Amino acid sequence: MEPVHPVRKKTNKRDAILDAMLDVVVERGFHEAPMSLIIERSGASAGVIYHYFQSKEEIIQALYERVRALKRTSLLEGYSPEMEAKEAFLQVWTNGYHFYRKHLKEMRFLDQYETAGFVCHPDSAARPDKEKIGFERRFRSRSKGGVLNELPPEVIQELTFGVVARLARQPRKLSPKVMRDVAEKVWEAIKASD
Repeated sequence: MEPVHPVRKKTNKRDAILDAMLDVVVERGFHEAPMSLIIERSGASAGVIYHYFQSKEEIIQALYERVRALKRTSLLEGYSPEMEAKEAFLQVWTNGYHFYRKHLKEMRFLDQYETAGFVCHPDSAARPDKEKIGFERRFRSRSKGGVLNELPPEVIQELTFGVVARLARQPRKLSPKVMRDVAEKVWEAIKASD
């Protein structure tokens, strides 16, 4: 009888390069992520790397776009524009908690990216994400046609996803009931008064 080998997900070279950059940046930071280590970790030659990317900064930018797309997709999973605003918020907030707990490396990368001063240059060929645009319109301040109070956007961001990100980093996982209770308290803090 032949030994059974686990099926491995085949990773293309571009993804292997991005995965290597993610690991190295999380371990060492952007400035200590030499291309020689990316070559070693990805298993791709310098020629292959430069076939996909013109520079280290371009790899970082592509990784940023990949992580942001993963985060956006994860946050909006199960969301529907037909949901009542509160239920939609609770769904996305809970998704955020699960995403942050599952993707700690990606979150460390995003934190470093945002504090390192990199500038995101969105892909000009990318199509607008209608679901994301609709969600963002809905969750604006009431004076701008949304359902939230008039706090500055950065305050809303901190009260919502700042809180969920910090809770997700805690060693103890929150129960679904506690998560819902916290999400409801957050919702009460940010929603516009009726």
